[in-house]
Amino acid sequence: MTLAERYNAEARRLMPHMAEDLAVDAAINNAGHIDEIVFRRSEFLGGMAAVLLALIEQQK
Repeated sequence: MTLAERYNAEARRLMPHMAEDLAVDAAINNAGHIDEIVFRRSEFLGGMAAVLLALIEQQK
């Protein structure tokens, strides 16, 4: 499972109302790339993405 697949799943689980806005291509396997893509959409979403990525990192 790629990082983006885990990230998208976590976004759907924790913030189903925002999951579409936070979603990224499932093939991505780099946290920096995910953060950059979502941050370009908005700083607000980028902050949420950073938190989701941190939660995923803690789950390891």
